[in-house]
Amino acid sequence: MHEAASEPRLRLDQIRKTIWLTRPDLQALVASNPDTFECWLVTSGIHEYRGLAELHPKVPQELLNESAPEAINKVSPTLTRFMQGIWSLRTDLQQAFDIKTPVGQQAFIRWYFVHGVVELGLASLLTTAQLKWLLSAAPGMPRVPNILALIWQGDGALQQRYPDPGADALRQWTREEGQTQYPILRELRRLAAGSAHDTRTANVTASHASGDLPFGLNLIGYARGQFGIGEDVRMAARACEAVGIPFSIYNVEPGREVSQNDNSAEAHVSDQLPYAINLFCTTGIETARLAALEGRKLFGGRYNIGYWPWELPRWPQEWQHAYALVDEIWASSRFAYQAFAGSSPVPVRHMPMAVTVDTTAHKTRQDFGLPEERFLFVFSFDFLSSLARKNPQACVEAFKCAFPKGSEPVGLVVKAMRASEDNSLWQQLQKDAAADGRIYIINETLSRGEVLDLYRACDGFISLHRSEGFGRGIAEAMLLGKVVITTGFSGNLDFATPGTAALVDHCLTEVQEGQYPFGKGQQWAEPSIDHAAWWMRELLHDSALRSRLARTGQQLVEATYSPTVVGSLYARQLVRQVNSKN
Repeated sequence: MHEAASEPRLRLDQIRKTIWLTRPDLQALVASNPDTFECWLVTSGIHEYRGLAELHPKVPQELLNESAPEAINKVSPTLTRFMQGIWSLRTDLQQAFDIKTPVGQQAFIRWYFVHGVVELGLASLLTTAQLKWLLSAAPGMPRVPNILALIWQGDGALQQRYPDPGADALRQWTREEGQTQYPILRELRRLAAGSAHDTRTANVTASHASGDLPFGLNLIGYARGQFGIGEDVRMAARACEAVGIPFSIYNVEPGREVSQNDNSAEAHVSDQLPYAINLFCTTGIETARLAALEGRKLFGGRYNIGYWPWELPRWPQEWQHAYALVDEIWASSRFAYQAFAGSSPVPVRHMPMAVTVDTTAHKTRQDFGLPEERFLFVFSFDFLSSLARKNPQACVEAFKCAFPKGSEPVGLVVKAMRASEDNSLWQQLQKDAAADGRIYIINETLSRGEVLDLYRACDGFISLHRSEGFGRGIAEAMLLGKVVITTGFSGNLDFATPGTAALVDHCLTEVQEGQYPFGKGQQWAEPSIDHAAWWMRELLHDSALRSRLARTGQQLVEATYSPTVVGSLYARQLVRQVNSKN
């Protein structure tokens, strides 16, 4: 199959855009001088991003040839836009050289040619005019090339040793000892001899030749990460295992804020990519970032599938270029399918994710510090998934609206992870909980077994989210036989239906600035607090309704999202793809 798939469509414009969108530090750095980004790409970027280095980024000729805004007429040679961009990149250069003065600018130009060109690997970027100037005689020194004059003028020890810069002994020094002390001399000799080489990319492998690869899936994701998208790759492994699809997991390191203590899939983790098909169990944005970081090593010679989560109605225009990195997209819900299908140039397929709840840490209400006699609703969320989207405050408001007296035998458990103590919404939620002894907040990273035990210990699950791409927590609660109250919007509607869950009315509202990445111009749900409160009261008192919804919900999730069912869907599509290429 991998031979039929196109060679990874890694283009320089894709890599550049991905780096730009994921690096606010660079955006801030180049705010005062847009040329700086081009300079960063060829000096630092190629060392940070293998995918960038493989594509050999070129500097626009106008940056190399045009005079910089700060260029001073009497300074020679001319300060170019590229040279000023290099200066703008580094605070040490800015502190050492005031390029707004003739003396400072001349000193910077001396540093650039004598030291900077070699230090930054820029020999291949010297223009014909610059090379000619460096090798031509310095003014008033007919036997001394400009590069030697720059070296001699800036080196007091060399001046003492060779008082006459035109001496034959100094010229001999440039051919021997000088080339060790000042490598630019050696580089210029190579350039003059026509044997220049690009020191920036000399050690970069031009292509990843994968050879013939067997059928199977390389599952690429956060194998050990204790968060929802980490569970996605582990469940993909369970689905493959259930139906005998060969697979291996290629671990992606998450940020430092993510705990990596889930070792349940450790036996399948490898630093190799042994199979013909890649399944990226990451966001589309992360897939693009991986293309920049790892390049052909990860994408080359394989059929690439993006198993991308997405929580809003449309895939963002800013990330349209990510589509070109994959041959098809698997969407875990019909909601996500519609989001991708509206703009994707590659095939989009609805492919559910596996859901299991067979893990336990044997914890009880007592272990969590929860009362035995109360009917407990529970909601669980991760701050990394957006507080605005998960909307825990609505659960608290609905609970207080449903049970205002304070004497009702109920409780609400809010399970948070990675909460930011300086977040105003989180502070308000804590304040509300402190004022009502029936609200219990658990803010810590629990093992998967502990999280499922917490669900088991409670009577119902509530999620008044504004949008879900899939809704794994909701599905897990249903599979555990818990009655679920949830917003009647987005990905969870695949399994949370009027007959399997208590769906809460909502209205559509605009995603506000700062609420969710790339949410501008999009809409999501604002669940009705009153309707959610009504459902909480209704389910507390109507045990028959509660049992019926819980039972039918459990049956639906069992029948639709078991590893065997989902794995069979994987296998069917993969076999179809293989056959279409033969």
